[in-house]
Amino acid sequence: MIYNLAEKYCVRVKSNGHTGSGVLLPGKDTFYVLTAAHCLGDSIPSTDDIIIEKQNDYTSEFKTITSVEIKEFNKEHDFALIEIDFDNEENLLYQYKLGRGVLSENEIKFCGYQGINIEQYRPFTGKILSTSEDLGCFKITLVGETFDQGGEDGNYLAKGLSGSGVFVYRHNSPFLIGILNSVVTNKAWNDDIACCSIKHIEQYISEYVDLSDFENLKQWNENLERERTDREIEVFKKENSDFFEKLYRKNNVLYPETVKANTVTAKQIRKFLAMRDNIRTIENDYPILYSNFKNIVKRFVDQVQDDYSRNVNESNEAINLKMELQNQLKTQFEVLPSFTNLDLSEYQVIEWLGICTLNFTKND
Repeated sequence: MIYNLAEKYCVRVKSNGHTGSGVLLPGKDTFYVLTAAHCLGDSIPSTDDIIIEKQNDYTSEFKTITSVEIKEFNKEHDFALIEIDFDNEENLLYQYKLGRGVLSENEIKFCGYQGINIEQYRPFTGKILSTSEDLGCFKITLVGETFDQGGEDGNYLAKGLSGSGVFVYRHNSPFLIGILNSVVTNKAWNDDIACCSIKHIEQYISEYVDLSDFENLKQWNENLERERTDREIEVFKKENSDFFEKLYRKNNVLYPETVKANTVTAKQIRKFLAMRDNIRTIENDYPILYSNFKNIVKRFVDQVQDDYSRNVNESNEAINLKMELQNQLKTQFEVLPSFTNLDLSEYQVIEWLGICTLNFTKND
C-alpha cells in the first residue's frame, strides 16, 4: 500500500494567460504553493490575477485556493513562492517531508497539468541525472515514457508541467526535493527536464532531511529521534481528539502533577507518531513480520482489559501496572527481531491507552 502519492499535493496555477502546475508546501508558520516563476508571467503579477486550483482526484471538480501574497519571484532560478489561505487540510501537508542532498540515479515522481490535457493531472516517473547543490538545481529524465509523440515538439507536449513538485520516495515516504522548470531544448532531447531545488526557499521551511545521509532510514532510532513540531502535535490532537483525550486522562492518573502529565503526553504523541511510521514500514516491507505482530496483539487484548484495566488508589500503582504490562508484552514479542521489541511494546501500550483497551481511573 502506498500512503502518499505526488498527485495529492499537486495544484494547477493560472496567471494572465499562463497555465502551469505547482505543489502545496508546509512552511514554518503558514502554507505555500511553490511553482515556476514563468508560470506567473514575465513579471510579478497581482495576487488577484493568480488562480490556484486543486482536485481531490483526477476526475473531480477543481476547488480554488486563495492566494495571500507572493513571497518570492525569482526569474534567474525560475521559481515563485505564493503564500496561500489553506484551511482544514493541514494534515495533508504533514504527510510528506522536504529533502536535500539527492543522489544521481534516484527514482523520482512528479505530477502536473500537461497542456494537451489541462483538465486532469497526470503523474510521471523518472530518475535524477545530475545535481548541483551549489546552484540549487538538478536535472531529471523520464523513465518508460517520452515527450516525443505525434510529431510534436517535446516542448509543446511538456507545456503545463512546469512547477510540478518532484518527489523522491524512501520506503513509501515522499520527500519533496524541488520543482520542474522546463524541458531541455524545444525538442526535449532525451526527455531531460531542468529542475529547481528547495534550497532557494530554506528560510521558509521548518526542517528538511539530508537524503544523501538517509540511506539507512529503516533503522528504528532514526525515526525515534526525529522531533515532531508543536504544529504536528496540534494537528494530531485535532484529527484524533478522542484518542488524545483518553491518553491525557490516563496520564493524569499516572502523573498527578499537571506539568508532568502534559510533558509525558507530548512525548508519547511524538513517539507514537514516529513509531507509527515504523509500523507502516514493517507493514509494507515485512508483511509476515507485521502479521505476526498483529496476531500477538490480538491474542493479548482480553488479558489487557481484564487483568490490567482497573481503579487505582495511587499513581504509582498505575505506573507499576503499565510497566508490568509493557514488560509482559515485550516478552511476547521476543519471537520478533530483537531490535524492535521495546519499540513495539511501548507503541502498543500507548495505543491501548489512547483507545481505552488499557484503562486507569483514580479512586476518590
